[in-house]
Amino acid sequence: MPRRTSTATAPRSKIPTGYRHLEYLSPIDDSRQPYALWVPDAYTARKSWPLLIVLHGSDADQRMIPGECFQIPKHGFDDRILLLSPLGRGDVDWRWMGEADLWETLRLVRETYRIDGRRIYLAGLSMGGFATWRLGAEFPAQFAALVPICGGGDPTTIPALKRKPIWCLHGDADEVVPVERSRTLVTALRKTGSPVRYDELEGYGHDSWNWLLRPERRRELVDWLLDHKQTKTAPVVTGPRRTGTFADLFGERLIITYPTTSAIPLEATLLRAEAERLARFEFGDWTMRSGKLLVKPDTELTVSDFGEANLLVLGRSDNSSVLRRAGKRLIARHDSGRLVFRGETLLGKNWATATVQPSPWNRRRLLGLITYQQRGQIAGLADRFIAQLDRLGDANLLDTRTGVLSAFSGRAGAV
Repeated sequence: MPRRTSTATAPRSKIPTGYRHLEYLSPIDDSRQPYALWVPDAYTARKSWPLLIVLHGSDADQRMIPGECFQIPKHGFDDRILLLSPLGRGDVDWRWMGEADLWETLRLVRETYRIDGRRIYLAGLSMGGFATWRLGAEFPAQFAALVPICGGGDPTTIPALKRKPIWCLHGDADEVVPVERSRTLVTALRKTGSPVRYDELEGYGHDSWNWLLRPERRRELVDWLLDHKQTKTAPVVTGPRRTGTFADLFGERLIITYPTTSAIPLEATLLRAEAERLARFEFGDWTMRSGKLLVKPDTELTVSDFGEANLLVLGRSDNSSVLRRAGKRLIARHDSGRLVFRGETLLGKNWATATVQPSPWNRRRLLGLITYQQRGQIAGLADRFIAQLDRLGDANLLDTRTGVLSAFSGRAGAV
């Protein structure tokens, strides 16, 4: 598929070292995304170097772990390893565009510096701790060792981690993420014979990272990491892995589009407002704090947009030129004033749907649709679907009267 190339601000002719604040151009929404990087002064391209990636928690940014925890601006870091701290778009759980940020910054660092692909490590705290468990299990070939701190995860993913070196920490008095979240995973790991190291810190609350990440303990951490190396070089990951659900739209280049005009008064205005709401991506506990997803009226979409981007259409078959072009290939569409969903004509006027499917114009891209039956359903529609993004399937049906959401996967059965 055609790929937009991100560019770092660091020049390639002279390799800079030390602690640096950088940015790159995100291919998802053409926004500038920041990241922090530590490169030892002794760095040389004559040998390959290990890399530690650190993932911050909620209400923090790319400066938290290197600046506040390791205090790198004051003390520097270990001269044996590079350290990368992405922003991950803020508080989106290191998912979707946040996960894409991780892979893009890692790719840039591997292009700019000579990184040993057998010695890439992942650590995270709180929200980043949850992501460390999840990404470590989803991409076991990517990381040589994991350090999840006061996080948690899905016990069913443990088989993927049974041979992975893991150092887990959690405070026994954690009032935000209960210590049982780590205990459950560690117990499951030990049943597989995993050599997991677990430090449960007496009296520590939701600040157990202070025990491990303080400057005087960094050498112990790096020593432990460097004891572990994979036999094969980690492959380059180009982005989040698709799950076959509506959420896949948000981990790749995405354009949100709405009808330019409508025969129904104010309908196009309401749809534009929902499109802008979606683009800001502030739903429930998720807040994208850097960037804004692309929004275009349907009349401004280009041939390139149809071929190179995922499209998320807000509208109906009778007001959107995009949906008219797609015709009967849509999972949800309007036919003679009725809503047809997964081949079934729905009775009543209280339905809204959110669907995703391969794009009719490029099967490697996705076409998403949020549609409805009456103008009065438009306001707040983005919130009602996207606030439950992690629960959605590829075809989702909302009863706007009762608020009941039914999520379907694989166009076959309910999730």
